[in-house]
Amino acid sequence: MNSAYLYLQLYRLFDQITPIPADCGALCDKACCKGDDCGMFLFPGEASAYSLLNPDWIRIENSDFTYTYAGVQKNVKIAFCNGNCDRYQRPLACRIFPLTPYLDNGKLRIIRDPRAYAVCPLAKALTLNDFDRNFVKNVRNAFVLLTKNAEFMAFLQEYSDYLEDFMRFFDKE
Repeated sequence: MNSAYLYLQLYRLFDQITPIPADCGALCDKACCKGDDCGMFLFPGEASAYSLLNPDWIRIENSDFTYTYAGVQKNVKIAFCNGNCDRYQRPLACRIFPLTPYLDNGKLRIIRDPRAYAVCPLAKALTLNDFDRNFVKNVRNAFVLLTKNAEFMAFLQEYSDYLEDFMRFFDKE
């Protein structure tokens, strides 16, 4: 399956659904959308969707984070925005924030992103059960599908190890 098409379809899962049934950006003055100095990782193959969308408000670069797939070390792409976006063109990581996928002993879990604790009131105050049930279900469904891909699984293992460093720091999850 074409990666760009897959991500464009996954984005649709979050067009009308958000973490809570309110504008969570009003709680923190949109801290996760402050623009250029903080970015969101793109998942493997996701950058191809942006070659189709070609938005002018996003800049995609290689991050320092890497994973190995089929003996090749790959840089994870990171998307930086200017603080204003077309909500329907946001990366998947933005759409699922403050949740993220995580491999726990090889099993997919959806968790509160430990990196979000520093900026997101929802990550600090809510448990997974407090988020909109359909939002959590859609996050899980998206990543169940993505974990069928071997390269995504290689990425997710490295990403989970990366998240564990933050979990130890914040003593969460």
